[in-house]
Amino acid sequence: MNIKILMISLLTMLFTANLQAFDDVIYIAGSKHSINKQAFSQSGSVYTAKIPVSGDYGQQLIFDIDARISGNGAIDTGFECHKLYPQPGGYFLIGAGNPPDCTYTTVNPSNQFRFIVEMNAYCSNIAIGTDMDNRNALLTAEQVTAIKNSVNSYGFIVGNPYNTYRSLNLLVDNTLVTNGNCQELTIEVKGLEQTHIGTIDMDILIGEVF
Repeated sequence: MNIKILMISLLTMLFTANLQAFDDVIYIAGSKHSINKQAFSQSGSVYTAKIPVSGDYGQQLIFDIDARISGNGAIDTGFECHKLYPQPGGYFLIGAGNPPDCTYTTVNPSNQFRFIVEMNAYCSNIAIGTDMDNRNALLTAEQVTAIKNSVNSYGFIVGNPYNTYRSLNLLVDNTLVTNGNCQELTIEVKGLEQTHIGTIDMDILIGEVF
């Protein structure tokens, strides 16, 4: 009885694994394939997803990759740590220090906010397309002053003098022939200039020209 239960459990696990494997394949001229950030591996500010592709027989392919990306942009606080280094003759040399070992600090925030994301798509090392967009903005003098006062007092930005949350859409849309070589789709999403990516929601469709 226990052996039968074990066999049934193993078969169920195998069937479930096969279903998952089926779902993880993009079929050309099939249904839309949707993924999120969990499907991507991360290396620094770069997120990469690799998905098997089935059905490339040398026909003309239509790629449609629609991404919705959100996260937080960056503001350069202009924080600098300065240290006085004793020199012969009683002189001091002013150089860069490492917090908290600072003789004094200066804070000169930039008025430029950066939120930049780039997306690249390849299929078995064949370039499919790229897209990049931003939600950059200029801070007001009041916002720059609030950031400067915060960093001077606490060493970092306290409160919410400027909302850094942003979202944007990216689209790779291309038609080309890959001569039957499109076997694995690779998608890279990059947060540029210290952009922190919080969420990725993506719809992928590979069709064919009839």
